[in-house]
Amino acid sequence: MDIFCRQVIPYECLNLSRVKFWLRIMKEHSLFMKLGFACTDVELIRQAEQFYAEFEDLEKQAQCINNDESFMAFVEKIMVAVKNIFAFKRHVLHLLVNCKIGGSNYPLLIDHISREAMYFCKLLGKIRDGDIKYPVDSIVSDNVFWLRHMADHARFIAGLLDPSERDFVIKANDFAAQFERLQLQARDLDSMLWHMGPNSDLMRFETDVTAATIQIRDFKKAARNLISACKIVSLIPPLLADHVLREAEYFLQVLEAIQEDLHCMEESQIKTCDYPES
Repeated sequence: MDIFCRQVIPYECLNLSRVKFWLRIMKEHSLFMKLGFACTDVELIRQAEQFYAEFEDLEKQAQCINNDESFMAFVEKIMVAVKNIFAFKRHVLHLLVNCKIGGSNYPLLIDHISREAMYFCKLLGKIRDGDIKYPVDSIVSDNVFWLRHMADHARFIAGLLDPSERDFVIKANDFAAQFERLQLQARDLDSMLWHMGPNSDLMRFETDVTAATIQIRDFKKAARNLISACKIVSLIPPLLADHVLREAEYFLQVLEAIQEDLHCMEESQIKTCDYPES
């Protein structure tokens, strides 16, 4: 299921290091949006700058969290900021798809970063809402989310590389096609394993996803290094190249945790519906 579905809950558990990761991601989203706005969209630029400053301040506050009580209070504070930037991103997307503003922000890019804000918001809410009832549902949904984002990254890279960089463009498009196929497979598993325990197909799928993600991580790392050294012609800022690399590395951490946990899970009996007790 898509991250916007109410039932979707991230599988991974929240901790301070992950909060710091996502705060930086949200901060950088603000910068990328600002850089993509037309110079005449003064109000949107101002709002993006405000969000950048807000998440930068939250990053600093995160360094002072040293106990569970302050962490829980901090989570509630972050939730407000994340909901606000999510609303801003969706507003910008609405303006773009209705041709109300110009600039260089792809509409799909704004949709992409709004999905990440929703994911972060659900991750923050998970600490308050308690344990996952059906862990396999969350595992597969996490795969759907991240596989789509890896495919998006590859499409963005292909679109921002100079057309003269033919080999890199071909590689990026190949990765996009590969991750789109994996995402379709994950969506099939999502419906087939709904409310069920893990099976051998899911185990094999996670192995395949990990192998593909390592490959795209290495591709992103090579691209980041070439961009930073000015050895490739593109419109990709070094920070954006590093940004998508960090997200691939983060996905690999999620996959590692998933694979460890899958080996400890037992197949549950098929449960077709949650009938009310009589």
